[in-house]
Amino acid sequence: MHLTLANVCVDIEDAAVIGSVLMANAVAHSRVPEYAQIPMQWVLLKTGELLIQVQDPRRDFPGFDEAVTWKPVEGEEPRGLWIARELGAELAFAPTEAGKIVQALIKPLEVPAWDFPAVRLTP
Repeated sequence: MHLTLANVCVDIEDAAVIGSVLMANAVAHSRVPEYAQIPMQWVLLKTGELLIQVQDPRRDFPGFDEAVTWKPVEGEEPRGLWIARELGAELAFAPTEAGKIVQALIKPLEVPAWDFPAVRLTP
């Protein structure tokens, strides 16, 4: 809701799916115990890009390159990071002292220029 009110120029539903994919990936592959917290941050950059970050306690990301370049073959279900990429996310990860951060950068949608004010002035 906050993103909608902020008039963000990204597809908010796609961003929600991308965030869900990052969180599901962290839960499935980070080997954290059931009681662990996996923080997620959403940052709206001045450029209009939306950055989603998920932090988990595992420092490495085995097979990251393969995971982000994987494509389903005919008849195979789409999954994980492929879905995020198909929705326009640029994916990256970096180790931190506390584990790693996996991030998705979402570029703003192309919006046509407006030749008139968004709010009509009426007397």
